[in-house]
Amino acid sequence: MQIKKGITYWGMEGKRQVERRVNIIETRSSGTKYVNWTHIKKDGSEGKHRWTELRKFETWVKGIYELPQESGGK
Repeated sequence: MQIKKGITYWGMEGKRQVERRVNIIETRSSGTKYVNWTHIKKDGSEGKHRWTELRKFETWVKGIYELPQESGGK
């Protein structure tokens, strides 16, 4: 699955389903891509921000949990 900025993904930590929203995707000087993501708590509030290698994040992801909200009023 191709990971994109602003989308909330879900995956498993042990037996629990957790959600993580992607904030930034960047390529470092080593050539390795990293993802900055925010843990979404069960009450919908934001948790900690963390960095993970893109390939590890892609392995963790099971699907899209939520697409970004569109700003209304066109």
